[in-house]
Amino acid sequence: METVKVYQIGLGDFGRNGFEKLIELQRYFGKVDVQLKGICDTDFERLEKAEKFAEAHDFFIETFQDVEEMYEVAEQERGKIMIYDSGPSETHSRHIHRSLQNSFFHLAEKPPSMSREEHLSEKEMSREQEIMYMVDFIERESPVVKKAQQLLEEEEVERLDIFRQSSIGLQKLMQPVKRAGVKGGAVLDKMIHEAYLFDLLGTEEMEFQSAGVQRFMPKTLGAEKFMSIRGGYTENIGKNTALGDVKALFKSGGTDVTLHGSWLGFSEDARKAGKKVRDAAEHSVLESGYQTVEGKAFLDEECRFFTVQGTRNLAGDMLNGKLFDLDTGEEVDTPDLIHDQLHRVIEKAVLNAAGKRSDGIGQHEVDEFMDSLFMVQESASGDEFDELEKSRERLKEMVVEDRKILEREESDTIAG
Repeated sequence: METVKVYQIGLGDFGRNGFEKLIELQRYFGKVDVQLKGICDTDFERLEKAEKFAEAHDFFIETFQDVEEMYEVAEQERGKIMIYDSGPSETHSRHIHRSLQNSFFHLAEKPPSMSREEHLSEKEMSREQEIMYMVDFIERESPVVKKAQQLLEEEEVERLDIFRQSSIGLQKLMQPVKRAGVKGGAVLDKMIHEAYLFDLLGTEEMEFQSAGVQRFMPKTLGAEKFMSIRGGYTENIGKNTALGDVKALFKSGGTDVTLHGSWLGFSEDARKAGKKVRDAAEHSVLESGYQTVEGKAFLDEECRFFTVQGTRNLAGDMLNGKLFDLDTGEEVDTPDLIHDQLHRVIEKAVLNAAGKRSDGIGQHEVDEFMDSLFMVQESASGDEFDELEKSRERLKEMVVEDRKILEREESDTIAG
């Protein structure tokens, strides 16, 4: 049996979940001998908890607070090595480089890179070293996507709309320390998830048409500067400015594809699409409520869904794991898979690292998708003063100083 030795970077919420999946694979996976050798995080308490969790399952892992030290230890190993990177977004590209230099297989959380330059550099090094790296596009493992893909195999898809929107941008402004790790804006934090569009359409092509930025992210509440994609600030609008609400149009074969991403709650397009789904299937794809932080109530919204128009009309609610036929209004049964999406992504990565399979999203698809997202990010433009004012107005709509519930215009379009 092939052995794959794994070193993990990052024990945040997502990383902790991935760590538990690796322990499970080490205990029960029968296709590859998975050995979780070490884990790196800057937080000593997280490392201590991980170490105790591993010991409770009769495993010993080495812990590191310095990534370079971890790589130096991994370099001394023989055999096949996999790095699982669930650390901060801004370090992903650097870690991919480090892994490829050592011919380590690498599984990166999204986004793999924060700029076109970083992505091109990763692509070139991967080709030179003849080593593959993977990105954890976990929505490709969703039962909703897999069933929709099956239903659309013989159908003509005229239009595909994908929505991933939430109030995380406002939460980041109100809780800057707690949400410090959230970066990228509506493109590199939200749209980055939608690579499953290749599965639904059965194509590897995306042709950028246009993008419309509704709002940019201010650095703070009432700020005179914009937030950057890396969490800092910028005074000017450009490719490094975090987008708060954006819609991007593409062509993929004969299909019109629109991606809708937001850090500032629901767009009007999301409300309209949500209403159509609710009218057809009596199901809400829009979740809306209020949370309170330090005496201020704020509008907490989230949606993750897609709609398909063509010879078969579908709606997939990724947040709640449901698929609907919009022509009949009926829910479509989705496959009951044994493991969750992240488990299946890591399992496939381990198999790829062992040389037992080479599936997953291909390099060409990654290039197409990332190139398209960078086009959206780089297309941002506008008058700085006007755009800051628009963003501030949106934030005022979402925050209630005295905890009273706002009366929202057109509330009948929100499925609560």
